[in-house]
Amino acid sequence: MRLMKMKKGKQLTRVQLEGEGTYECSATGLVFEVSEQALVRYSVLSWFQFSEFLGDSWRPAGSIYDVDVVNKDSSVLKFILFPHTLFLTEPDYALSFSVLHVKGSHATIESTVDFTTRHVKWCVSSLSAAGPIILRSVQAEHQGAVLIYKERSKKRNKYFFQVYLASNNASEIKAIEETVQSSKQEWIKINKPPTCKLEEKYYHLTSVPDRKIEPSKLQFVTELLPMKQFSEARFDEGPPFKLILKDSFDSDEPIWFATISKDDLNGEKKLKLCEFFRRLFCRKKTHTDNIKLTETLSTDTAQLLQTPTANNKPTSAQSSSQGSESCLEL
Repeated sequence: MRLMKMKKGKQLTRVQLEGEGTYECSATGLVFEVSEQALVRYSVLSWFQFSEFLGDSWRPAGSIYDVDVVNKDSSVLKFILFPHTLFLTEPDYALSFSVLHVKGSHATIESTVDFTTRHVKWCVSSLSAAGPIILRSVQAEHQGAVLIYKERSKKRNKYFFQVYLASNNASEIKAIEETVQSSKQEWIKINKPPTCKLEEKYYHLTSVPDRKIEPSKLQFVTELLPMKQFSEARFDEGPPFKLILKDSFDSDEPIWFATISKDDLNGEKKLKLCEFFRRLFCRKKTHTDNIKLTETLSTDTAQLLQTPTANNKPTSAQSSSQGSESCLEL
């Protein structure tokens, strides 16, 4: 099993596959089966921009990607295995996945070769935007994600959080993060283990200490919406805070919980210092070399200030800031 280097730009990922074989990318879970050496590049897209092709009958079952092969015919890429977000402990052959394949201004719904508890296998017909889908009528549990964002505030002992429920796929998470970033307020993502098993229904969000959360009932849906619903949690004292997601208000067993500690909030101070250095250097750039120098210095500063605790594994966002990910040959 060889470790392949995968370089990431702002919106594009490139992976060099060294020869015939099957490769899985650790950053996204995408699997490529190629007939020869190939340079594959791909980007994560938003499902919302393709909602007209899904109509009322279909819903996403994973992320949608734009994939191509550099300077070679697309036929060298034989199969793509898309990671799906259904919660399956073993293959349920009563299920039927399909792939939405967007070609310019139109799209086709194509059959799949096979699926496992993790992936949907698709025979590449041509390369453009594609992703796994499932009929809306299918009742299934999903790999869900709980996303937490904290407002950057100058007020002491004022802590304001937004909490989202989403499918655990890169397309939906990217869309939420873009919405948060476009807000007039500045938000910091709190990196906590996000995944849990969710069904399309309402859940109850509570906290310790018990504080007002609006709304306390948070709905998980796979429907494509221009903006996801979120809950707001406010605390007037310092951390730690515990956020708890339950099936119902009276339920004893949590579906998900996370404790936000002082160390989690210290990351905000580090980020402010990184921003100071970034602006300091950016004021001095006059040509291309200075731009590259600025980007290098900003990245190095962020890495030096980063002090993850022993209990927190680096997130994919932290890994990507180092400029490369990995792809395993299977």
